[in-house]
Amino acid sequence: MSLQKLIANYAAYNEWANNKIVKWLQQLGTDTLYCQGASSFSSIDYTLQHILRTQRFWQAFVCGRDTANFNWAVREREVDLVMNEILSQSLEMKADFGAFTEVQLVEELTLNMPWAANKLSRYEYIIHVVNHSTYHRGQIVTLARSIGVTDNIPETDYNFFNCGK
Repeated sequence: MSLQKLIANYAAYNEWANNKIVKWLQQLGTDTLYCQGASSFSSIDYTLQHILRTQRFWQAFVCGRDTANFNWAVREREVDLVMNEILSQSLEMKADFGAFTEVQLVEELTLNMPWAANKLSRYEYIIHVVNHSTYHRGQIVTLARSIGVTDNIPETDYNFFNCGK
């Protein structure tokens, strides 16, 4: 498998997994998504917002857009909007990441932010953002279980995505 095909597949996986999680969460009702629990973020809502903000940042960075004034603001009581934005943003990210050529994917990009500074290939940053979203989708499932939600939890494993092809 070529690097370009791998990255396109990985971005498609991310969109598929986010779609599965959001569709499941939309069935739970917003009050459940605002419930407090113990995790990196105190609610499913805040975890979703973190996924969305982080995907937006990395998409902008990887695509060469300005990130100097990136909006990291937390939103209050807008979880329905956030979930819809995750769905559309994940589609955009899949399209952008899937369009890179092999040459573009191996190009090194320099990150210089107050919280991190490094130089990696474009494909490494893409793998990072997909792994990051995977990590937090797992936290959403754990948060849901901690507040008593146990029904219809979707399977979002990369292997299951590939089995469905």
